[in-house]
Amino acid sequence: MKRKIPFNLFGEEQELCFTIKKIGELEKVTGKGIQQLIRSEEAGINFCLGALPICLEKKSPDFYVERIEEYLESGGAIDDIATPIAHAILATGIIGKVVSDSVMAIYYPDLYPKVIEDTEQKNE
Repeated sequence: MKRKIPFNLFGEEQELCFTIKKIGELEKVTGKGIQQLIRSEEAGINFCLGALPICLEKKSPDFYVERIEEYLESGGAIDDIATPIAHAILATGIIGKVVSDSVMAIYYPDLYPKVIEDTEQKNE
């Protein structure tokens, strides 16, 4: 099952989705392994410009340059864009099922209630 993360920042409802093949493409574009990308938490403009055309499969990188510029000029933050992309990577299960399910619970709490319950119990 492909796990998709909602992404509605550029005025249209979209879903971010990575597969193993797409993660490989992202590694080529960034020049970093996926573990290095996740651990470094360096998710800036280059990361977003590399990832969006891969996980959305819609537009050219130039399209996303314009959308990111517009979003930032309207008061948005780069983290608003980068965080769902990182979540889409984690949702693939590449770091493990627990992490994947935890990310999915953020976006789909009705489908992943056990993850939320377990997290709440640990925090008590």
